[in-house]
This record gives sequence, C-alpha cells and structure tokens, in this order.
Amino acid sequence: MSDRIVALYWDNIDPRVVEAQRAVFAHFGYVIDQRERTGLNHGDFLDAYMAELGPDDCALLTDIDCFPLNGEIVARAFAAAREGAIFGCAQSTNHIDPDRLFVAPMFMALSHKTWDGLGRPSFRPDARNDVAQKLHDLARARGVSVEMLYPWGAIVPKWRLGDVGLYGLGTFYQGGVFHLFESRWTPFAFLLFDVAEAVLADRPIDYSALMTKALNTRGRQKWARRFARWRKAIWWKRLKKRLKP
Repeated sequence: MSDRIVALYWDNIDPRVVEAQRAVFAHFGYVIDQRERTGLNHGDFLDAYMAELGPDDCALLTDIDCFPLNGEIVARAFAAAREGAIFGCAQSTNHIDPDRLFVAPMFMALSHKTWDGLGRPSFRPDARNDVAQKLHDLARARGVSVEMLYPWGAIVPKWRLGDVGLYGLGTFYQGGVFHLFESRWTPFAFLLFDVAEAVLADRPIDYSALMTKALNTRGRQKWARRFARWRKAIWWKRLKKRLKP
C-alpha cells in the first residue's frame, strides 16, 4: 500500500509554479509526481492515473498551482482516503451551476479501492459536470463519505460557492490548503510565490501585504473594469434571488 501525490501540468505553466509546489510538498516531507502532459485533457489524465494505482493505493490529486500550508492536512487527507472517504477542497462551476458543490481534484484524496468500488467513474467533464463532479455525485448517491474543505478567504474573490461564500484567485481553505487558480495567465501569480516563500521559511503568511499587492494589480484600468463588471453581476444575481417569491 502506498500514498501517492500527483499533479498534471502543460508546458504553458511558469516553471516557477511547478518548482514552488514541489518545494512546498518536500518541505513537509512529501514527494509529488508532477507530470507534464501538454494537450492532455485533465479528466483523461486522472482516469489513466487512477487505473495505474495498486489495489491498496491512495492518491492525492492536485492542481499544479495548489499546495498544503502544513503537513497535517496531507496526512489527514490520506487517512480519510484509507477509511474509504473522498476528501478535499470544495468547488462549484459557475458557468454550469454555482450551487452544485463538489470535491474538486485541485486537492482530492481517495483510494483506488473506493474508485474501483464505484465502478471506476470517469473524471472527464461534460456539459453538465466539471472534472470529477460525476464521481463526487455518484459517491454521494452510493453513501460514500465525502468531506469537503471550504474556503475561508480569497485574496481576489471571483466566483460564488453556493451559499458558502466566494472563492477566487489566491484562495485559502480550511485545514491549510492554498490554491492560486488560473495560473496559466493570471497577473496574480505573485500570490503563489509569496505564499510558498512564507511556508518554506516557516513564517506566518502576511495576508495584508498580499491584499495590498493584489489591489494595486487590480487597480490597473483593465482589471478594475473587469472587477467592477463581476461585482455588479454577482450582486444583481443575489438581489434577484432575494426578490424571488
């Protein structure tokens, strides 16, 4: 039996993101298998990866721009997976349904045995489901224990997570997980580097400094316009929901 950690990335990812994730996991005593598979669909990658696990293996599936803030959360994830649960960070897909929460493979632990027992459902997304969303829904329907970590804050709030709140660029999850999101092109990549630097130096994260830098970046004209449109749309949706009979 082995505990394995994996992340897929394409060649359009800043190499510093890859190195930062590897260094953080190593800092807590874990080795992560970072596989560059440019052009490969994330769902197809995860299907193949789960199939190659041994029958008693557990996997922690991560996005390349996601890492733990402490070693305990990784141990907790694997412990839950060994007990037959699915454990990880909550997400919703706003262009499909922001009220359908699921454990996303940005940080998801499960065993091969659990996946196999569910009939090896595909991680591949479709018109109604994001990556791993079908797996999550099937697990719920079959009575598999699902434990979700919810975000407690985001440096740049961007998307609605059901009635829980908002998440976005530079999201911090309960228990100690950080996810940058949109690392392929975002000008907020400095959030990941600054957080990783603090973790590696064993010093507290300076959230105030992160927010100040993000506000300065968002204050540029293009990003200010995008944020204003996003904020207006979010509050309009909330108002309509409250006024609905």
